[in-house]
Amino acid sequence: MSTIKRIYFYTVSLITLSILAVGGQMLLRLAFNLIGGQTLTEIRSPGFTTQQLSLGLALLVIGAALWLPFWRFVQRQVAGSPAETGSTIRKLFLNIILLVTALFSLYAAVDFLTWLMSGLPQQQFPAGGLVNLIVAGAIWFYHWRVEHEEGQPSPASRTLRRWYVYILSAWGLVSLSLNLVRSINFAIFRLPVWGETIASSGVWNTSLPENLSWILLGGGIWVFHWFYMAQGDFGSTLRQVYIYLVAILGGALAGLVALVTSTYNIFHLVFGGLVVDGSAHFLFLGWTIPTILVAATVWLYHQNAVQEEVAQLHERQLSARRIYLYLMSFLGLVTLITGLSVFLGILLNVWIQAAGGVTVVAAGWWQNQLSICLALLIVATPIWLYYWKTVLQMAAEGGVIERGARSRRVYLYVILAIVIILLAADLVNIIYQLLNGLLQGTPGVNILRDVKWSLQTLLLPVPVLLYHWRVLRQDQHLGAEKLLPAKTVTLLASERASGLASRIEQKLGSGIRLLRHLDETPEDIPDLSDEELDNLVTRIETAPGNKVMLVVVGDKVMVLPYRE
Repeated sequence: MSTIKRIYFYTVSLITLSILAVGGQMLLRLAFNLIGGQTLTEIRSPGFTTQQLSLGLALLVIGAALWLPFWRFVQRQVAGSPAETGSTIRKLFLNIILLVTALFSLYAAVDFLTWLMSGLPQQQFPAGGLVNLIVAGAIWFYHWRVEHEEGQPSPASRTLRRWYVYILSAWGLVSLSLNLVRSINFAIFRLPVWGETIASSGVWNTSLPENLSWILLGGGIWVFHWFYMAQGDFGSTLRQVYIYLVAILGGALAGLVALVTSTYNIFHLVFGGLVVDGSAHFLFLGWTIPTILVAATVWLYHQNAVQEEVAQLHERQLSARRIYLYLMSFLGLVTLITGLSVFLGILLNVWIQAAGGVTVVAAGWWQNQLSICLALLIVATPIWLYYWKTVLQMAAEGGVIERGARSRRVYLYVILAIVIILLAADLVNIIYQLLNGLLQGTPGVNILRDVKWSLQTLLLPVPVLLYHWRVLRQDQHLGAEKLLPAKTVTLLASERASGLASRIEQKLGSGIRLLRHLDETPEDIPDLSDEELDNLVTRIETAPGNKVMLVVVGDKVMVLPYRE
């Protein structure tokens, strides 16, 4: 089929399937309401049941009458045609249906399981949730069988499959982690140690069954998609995005927020800033400790998964790890500067008070600010030192290629831009307040009070600017910004050439595309020495144009520049 024809048939199939599903949902919901004896609450007029029945039958009949012939035609076109099976439009259609129905089924299953765990209260029978579970689950299962049986014969189909797999893996992991924390916090809050703050309701009410339902079903979604559907997908860039930017970075951020909160509250208590009586001050531990434990578990598990897969990763998959390292470095640096700025604010407030100025701070201000300062510094300092040291080590080992990585350039220029803008804003405010005070004849402590925040954020960014400017100039001196535009390199060979492709990528410093020919004759893959590999990379870099085809011929690799 042509592209336009595919768009037409798959769009109509999607719309008619939706009509069929809505009709089935209406009829099933009506049937469950009648069986559950809830018609008194559902019926708002004498003809409500008749209207629902008529509309549901109309949608079901029309939807089925339209969807079946269109879908049969599509399936006949696909049968025995790898081009149709692997078409981007078909795989987009299938994976959208799988993703949407999986999420519908998940939420519906949570409602139904919560009802079961709550003791099957008749008045709370989740007719809508059960209907959505049956309809969405049936649609998901059918299309999953179709997609599973035909496989992913094209790169586009594999990419779309990965989007589905890793989106649901992330969804399941977040649901599992979040509701583990909620359940533990819910249970801790009901321990008989909080005095008058203890809730009057029992432990087993609607909140805990719902959290446990999310743990079971969200965890099940994650286990199925991560351990089964994503098994062995080590060469996927999306896998690295999921591992580094969702699991590892997400776990790190959640754990850091909880750690900063705990540290702040402990210091606040030590400095005499107790605002509630008794043990109730420690209620925050009910969510911070579970968050730290769960986040650390997620972080450690995925770090171990990375270590196990690292030998099978190509150079291009380092981009997700690189982004993660620079994001954590940025987070640590910003948090560190914030903590130091708060400390400078404490000193400035003391100075202003000593000078006899009137401040806007409330009584006990120093307990809050000093607690925040120490919490931020204690958490941020080791984070920034660790990740920035890792970044520097990568740059030293990777040479000019690593120094020219886009993530590194973006990080350095963003830091410099933020610092320059911040310094400009601070200087404008300081000069304005000085001139305004002098012209109005009100110099002295009042001006110092008005420029306090600018002074806090002026002193620290200066060394940050100088340090990162020196790093940037060093990269430029080594030629990081004079790198030649990356060539599009394609290797035409058999499946057995993946090892050769990986070695070329490591030497070239960028990813290459591997086209697998369909010749069943065994192919001898040349075992190139390091010197031969260096010569090959030199020939690629000096070849005219920006597109190069590599073809294995005997024990040699031909370099053929081309243009489209």
